[in-house]
Amino acid sequence: MSSVATWTMLLWALALTCTLCIFAALLLLYALIQSHNTTVPKWRPRNRPIHLLVVLGSGGHTAEMFSMLRRMELDPIKYTYRTYVVSSGDNFSAKKAVDFETTYLTQHKDPAISERPLPATGSYSIVTVPRARRVHQSYLTAPFSTLSSFWSCLLVLRGLHPDQGPFHPESTHSPHPDIILTNGPATAVCIILAARLLRLWHALSARFALGSRSATVSNNFRLRTIFVESWARVTTLSLSGKILLPFADRFLVQWPDLAGKRAWKGMRQTEYAGTLVD
Repeated sequence: MSSVATWTMLLWALALTCTLCIFAALLLLYALIQSHNTTVPKWRPRNRPIHLLVVLGSGGHTAEMFSMLRRMELDPIKYTYRTYVVSSGDNFSAKKAVDFETTYLTQHKDPAISERPLPATGSYSIVTVPRARRVHQSYLTAPFSTLSSFWSCLLVLRGLHPDQGPFHPESTHSPHPDIILTNGPATAVCIILAARLLRLWHALSARFALGSRSATVSNNFRLRTIFVESWARVTTLSLSGKILLPFADRFLVQWPDLAGKRAWKGMRQTEYAGTLVD
């Protein structure tokens, strides 16, 4: 008799778990579809400083990213704080970020704003997160390293990563990035999915929480994502691109054959932006 009761309880627990999983999946799908069918709000006033987060990947991804930043003539007066995210062991990308900050941004200052002072030292940070999957790593252990990377990315987006240092309330930038810019390294998957999760949590908290705290959070929460497909992808999207196509706020491609692609009907399409690298 006791065994029957035990099996009954297990079946009820299994049914409840499945119901909760289905509900969570439907909630995530609904939130994703709604976000693609609504206009992205203008969170900041026109002249408000911007916190830019740039995801770097080893080798070609990093070279392309800094080529894009040079081409767009990144203005340190407008983008007052920059966070560069690199994977563990990627000393090349970290060095390139330092070189970009210490040479290019100071030597290529716009003459039109030459009378305006550059932000003080400490206007950028380089944050190291664990690799989602190392080369030749077993697929059995990959989920654990991916979860570790994802958790670290959540800390970065909340301004709580040890490499970022303490956030001062009087600072001109928010601990949450205004814009997340990436061109496809594996770390980008964790970063953009983490941003989506935080935005969903924020939206639910703002809807159901009471008091002034939720309004304060609403004014300081942005995390808008831009995915730029690599210039090397001419006719097909990269694996990172295929995964993130439904999740990025804007998905830019550099070749006409990739324009107009979407994850499924009703989702935002890829945008042809032309060549974005030097």
